[in-house]
Amino acid sequence: MSATRTGLVGTAVLTGTFLLGGADAHAQGCVASRMEAPLSCPRKSLSSGAMDTEGMSYHLPDGRWQASFGYRWYRSHRHFVGSVEQNAENTAKGLAERDRAGSEVINHVHIPNLSVSYGLTDRLGLAAELPIFIARRKSPGNAQRPVDRTEARGIGDLNLMARYWVGSPTGHAPHNLAVGFGFKLPTGNDRVTDDFLVSVDRATGARQTVVRPVDQSIQPGDGGFGFITEFQAFRSFGRVTAFASGSYLFNPREQNDFERDPTATNPNPVTKYLSIADQYAGRVGIGTSVNKFGFSLAARLEGVPSSDVFGGDMGRRRPGYSIGIEPSVSYSWRGNAVSVGVPYMVRRVRTQALADKLESKETGHYENGDAAFADYVVIVGFSRRF
Repeated sequence: MSATRTGLVGTAVLTGTFLLGGADAHAQGCVASRMEAPLSCPRKSLSSGAMDTEGMSYHLPDGRWQASFGYRWYRSHRHFVGSVEQNAENTAKGLAERDRAGSEVINHVHIPNLSVSYGLTDRLGLAAELPIFIARRKSPGNAQRPVDRTEARGIGDLNLMARYWVGSPTGHAPHNLAVGFGFKLPTGNDRVTDDFLVSVDRATGARQTVVRPVDQSIQPGDGGFGFITEFQAFRSFGRVTAFASGSYLFNPREQNDFERDPTATNPNPVTKYLSIADQYAGRVGIGTSVNKFGFSLAARLEGVPSSDVFGGDMGRRRPGYSIGIEPSVSYSWRGNAVSVGVPYMVRRVRTQALADKLESKETGHYENGDAAFADYVVIVGFSRRF
């Protein structure tokens, strides 16, 4: 296979790396997953092991640095109970309990992400990844309740990762596998508060507010120390490369110690505090490239499980998952890369939390809370190697 031909193959998964800049990612609405499936970029001559003319191999060579900036935006507003959207159409069919169009809660979220990586060897690299969280949550008003807006902003939880390529990146094989392990540090604030609007005097316009913690979905941090495992793999087939990756965040601490609603007189002990939940993500897809442009198409999975692997399940959580189809395009030059991707959600499911399960057992009726999801996500990124 010629260097030119394998250069076409190599950029197949370039997009994923520079869009995301590492393993950290961000919530897709009220299901507060912050994980990302990692993905590296086999942009090199797989037959010769040489780096391509743009200086971008899929691994980070010994002694090299890489700085990345990513940005993600989404608007979550579609409410689901299980896999059924709570809209007028499904309500009319008897599938939804009620139409949420008039009472939907909307999250507007902007998440810049900064990361820096260093190649200890051609196989082993270290990375530090820090998101910045900027979010606004809006609850629509009606005759009985005024419009309510709350905000949160600040740094998120810091990830420190080590990633190792099992096969030699400088060898001849058109495939490789990497494994990663790291830690999530609770640098993000998990107890941001804001003024919640209680009422507005129609005659005077006087506003009555109460200070409470903002919703879990827009808290910059989760309040717990965790550890991360991940893998990423690729294999080329002519001009096409197939890739797969996955990551899982284990959060051993069960819940934080900051009351969700300090004004509540008789809070539910199960949901009095916020759960520090496990999170997961995965990607699988194919890609190719033409000259300096890379193109890929992937299926993306992100979610929060109902139960953690370690620790208990007490605390307020909205478990669930989303599946999206993600087309992406990238462009690379002289050790730089810029990328754009737009995952579009094709399935969104809000699963049962511990509180739902306990209520179902007590009442004998299946109970399941709701959660809001986005239609799509816009992700852009830039990366440079030194």
